[in-house]
Amino acid sequence: MKLRLHGYSPERFLNLCNARKLEIWGILCKDGDYEFFMTVPGYRKVKPLVRKSRVRLRILERYGLPFFLYRNRKRKLFGAGLAGFFVFLYVMSLFVWDIEFEGNYHYTYDTLIRYLAEQDVDYGMYKKRIDCEELESGFRAHFPEITWVSARVSGTRLLIHIKENEVISTLPEKDETPCDLVAAKPGVITSMIVRQGIAQVAIGDEVEEGQVLVKGIVPIVNDAEEEVNRYAVRADADVTARTVNGYSKSFPLMHTERAATGRTRKGWYVKAGKASFTFLMPAWGENQWDYVMEERQLKLFSNFYLPFYLGDIKGKEMSAYDRKYTDEELKDIAGREKELFAEKLTEKGVQILENNDRIETSATKCTITGQFVTLEQIQKAVPLAQEEIIPNIEPEETKATQ
Repeated sequence: MKLRLHGYSPERFLNLCNARKLEIWGILCKDGDYEFFMTVPGYRKVKPLVRKSRVRLRILERYGLPFFLYRNRKRKLFGAGLAGFFVFLYVMSLFVWDIEFEGNYHYTYDTLIRYLAEQDVDYGMYKKRIDCEELESGFRAHFPEITWVSARVSGTRLLIHIKENEVISTLPEKDETPCDLVAAKPGVITSMIVRQGIAQVAIGDEVEEGQVLVKGIVPIVNDAEEEVNRYAVRADADVTARTVNGYSKSFPLMHTERAATGRTRKGWYVKAGKASFTFLMPAWGENQWDYVMEERQLKLFSNFYLPFYLGDIKGKEMSAYDRKYTDEELKDIAGREKELFAEKLTEKGVQILENNDRIETSATKCTITGQFVTLEQIQKAVPLAQEEIIPNIEPEETKATQ
């Protein structure tokens, strides 16, 4: 409560309160008197101190819930509204209004939410209908990369903590289908390591796309160099060649640009479930507007979310006009195209030796072309035709020995 102190010796009264450890704060000197704040229990103990120091205390204001309720004891509608508010909060606390995932890297938020929807778990559902143990086992069974799941309901939130497997769970099966290795693109062979099969080209040879590099048919010959048998294998080799990779991009010289005019708009919206209300003044003129919306969900505590959302809308007017690219801008575009193409080659393990690009312009169009001289592996597996795969025939010498 707020008090006013007036009398013969107010300083003595304050010293007596301090000696008896009675809490006083917010002391202010006003018109020769003192105004300060004191707790209700402290006020009940100062009567002897008031007589002793010959001062007078007057209550200016009373604060706190008991005083508030007493002042509004006759306002029945206010009391009903207050009671209704707490009933509303209690009803809201019976449902889930927010779902949060933690630890998911391989599976996206949308993927996990769709799975929950298939299990009839969604925003606004009754909390007691959620079986956390069943959810945990369902996640582990449906998503093979998830090794551990913890689901719990806290407040009005469903919190799901996930741990994903960081090690490959299954090894890919090795393909043993007989095949040849052919060139995926033309080039000049610079190195060749054959592990299985018969090489058909050598270092320094120029090969064309589709040309056989390593044959998957291995012949067995006798002393007279005659083929007596053959068997099919899956050709395996690393064939590196000097290749040329090109790219090209065409686009109009005229392009549309948009610039802010300086005019802005602000608004807001309220959303409750699927219903929403937007307050934004209409825009005048023919120019376009770009909007940015920031939404936040209402909550009372860290885990007590409500199904209400508030959003801010910010817009800026944009003016569109057409103009030609300048020479500097064309060089920048060409540089970005070259960097993008080089990045894609590097991701494939291709070694870039040299590159060049060219910009050609006409009255209405611009064409950017470029070439990269690279070192890369060009082998590609092609299954053998059925007629090439001949069953093993035991040599006659072996038969005679038996």
